Amino acid sequence: MKLKKYTLLLGLLLLFSCTATYNLQSSDSETIEIKASADSSALAIIAPYQKGIEAEMNEVLTYSKINLTKKGTESLLGNFVTDLCLNYADAHMCVMNNGGLRTIINKGPINRGKLYELMPFENELVVLELNKEDYLGLLEYICKRGGEPFSGINIAMDKEGNVLSNSWPVNFENNEKVKVITSDYLANGGDKMSFFQNKEQYKVGLKLRDAIIDHCTKTDTITATLDGRIKIIDNE
Repeated sequence: MKLKKYTLLLGLLLLFSCTATYNLQSSDSETIEIKASADSSALAIIAPYQKGIEAEMNEVLTYSKINLTKKGTESLLGNFVTDLCLNYADAHMCVMNNGGLRTIINKGPINRGKLYELMPFENELVVLELNKEDYLGLLEYICKRGGEPFSGINIAMDKEGNVLSNSWPVNFENNEKVKVITSDYLANGGDKMSFFQNKEQYKVGLKLRDAIIDHCTKTDTITATLDGRIKIIDNE
């Protein structure tokens, strides 16, 4: 059962299933309150589809061994999402942003609805290529922000957010470029990721949310670890 089939019906459900309250303001600033009751005939038509949506959203896809949170410079949730994305494209690394991950994943059963909460946006996965200057710009961005979700490389930074050392996934001296998988929102410069702008984007053909769902569907139990991919070095 495809969720796309229910999009229009879900919209109708939200429109008719609640008591709507409107405030109409006249030219003399007098406020007039109008209330419209739910249309019972419309609710009767939509009810079977509502049950179908609820059943699909409540379907348990996998189990999590631990709580996957966004806490820290390196986070369990960030590692989980960016690591799995590397399975869906030929890329050296993956970069996302903490703001795009809208909730945490608690230990225990994980249903489809929870993954929609985690990634409610229709963001597509894309791959783009960075030269050395833009790659260094990406590393600086991650460190100055105190960490953002990434996979495929290692970074050491100081307490002020300066890059101290990093891995080199390609040989830039041979004019090679780093392939990065990310969301189309970030690839277009979202969240101030200017180093991604004006780059050719290669579409993976999969939404970020669908990649997460696919991974969870194929994995009986999910987990993540903090592997030290980004470290804060105290130089004092």
